[in-house]
Amino acid sequence: MKAVYENALRRIDRIPPEGLKQIINNLSAENSIYEAALNSTLDAIIVCDLEHKPLFINRTAEKILKLPSWTGEFPIWEQLKDDEIVDFFRKTLLADENILNREISLNRPGGTRVLSISISALLSNGRISGNLIHMEDITEKRRREAQLRRAESLAALTTLAAGVAHEIKNPLASIRIQLGIIRRILEKNCNKKTESIFHNISLVEQEIDRLNAIVVDFLFAVRPMDITLIHDRADEVVREVAELMSKEAESQNIRVITKFDADLPDVMIDRKYLKQALLNIVKNAIAAMPEGGTLTISVSVRNDELLIAVSDTGIGIPEELLAKIFEPYFTTKESGTGLGLTITFKIIKEHNGEITVESSPGIGSTFTIHLPIPQPEQKSLPPWEDGVKIDGSHTED
Repeated sequence: MKAVYENALRRIDRIPPEGLKQIINNLSAENSIYEAALNSTLDAIIVCDLEHKPLFINRTAEKILKLPSWTGEFPIWEQLKDDEIVDFFRKTLLADENILNREISLNRPGGTRVLSISISALLSNGRISGNLIHMEDITEKRRREAQLRRAESLAALTTLAAGVAHEIKNPLASIRIQLGIIRRILEKNCNKKTESIFHNISLVEQEIDRLNAIVVDFLFAVRPMDITLIHDRADEVVREVAELMSKEAESQNIRVITKFDADLPDVMIDRKYLKQALLNIVKNAIAAMPEGGTLTISVSVRNDELLIAVSDTGIGIPEELLAKIFEPYFTTKESGTGLGLTITFKIIKEHNGEITVESSPGIGSTFTIHLPIPQPEQKSLPPWEDGVKIDGSHTED
């Protein structure tokens, strides 16, 4: 197109008015497309002349720098409010430096934003005609990197802990075998002097079994979960768990009730792990009703969440203990590892969900699993935009 316009300029005095009007309209339309493209990018772009006065500032830059209005009469730094970025622009532009990916933090009402700023010479027809400033919001990128580093550290610690637990498990198995051998030897030479030893051996075996159960649960808790989330029916998992636990519940005089909303949506789950989480909750609910009672499992939809609630009419949990129930090794049972709800909490987190609990001593408890319902994908907007409609129209502040 540039060649077309240059050719038109060479013969401009021979072009009729209608032709000039068409050329100007074409130029205006082309300029509008370029401006729309620059205003639609998620990155901030500023073009300055040789005196560092802004020639163009796209919409993202206006939002980042809080420039609802600007002028080409003054250098760019004289129109900014953040002292740190004012000082940076002034020093860099006056020194004619090329800057690549310099990071600066800006305090904003929604939190600190991290910018990566690059400044380079603006070239036109082989000559320097100003500066091009490019700014990218890398806040989320830095946050993801920090999360990845934490995850890697946790993974290394988890691997170490799993290795230690595994090494404990093997000697326990060996000790259990040796105790069995000692028991058989004593049985062949049993007399009144050795009778009391069998009781001691049984106590040791019970403690070994208890310690082994703790190690097994710990290994399950610390090992990375190979969870694969797919669109599936959580209500079907609930039905499986209710059917599986119904016999045990009936044997303890507990009535099981299930409630399901109509037209329940699919959610992203891993059936095996969700079933494990529900079994842990249901078993705890049954244990909380030693005198019998009612166990109610319901599945419903609220806003953009699928809720799975497990309610019992048991002994309840004191308010001061509610904040601790998901902590490792915390238990109110005489026997148990205290890892069941910790594992449940981990499984639900891996499902991008939440688990909450409400309880009243003497009345009962309700554990609720909150699973997000997948939403249709929508166009995303830069974090700086606050007046843009999805159809592309822009509402000024």
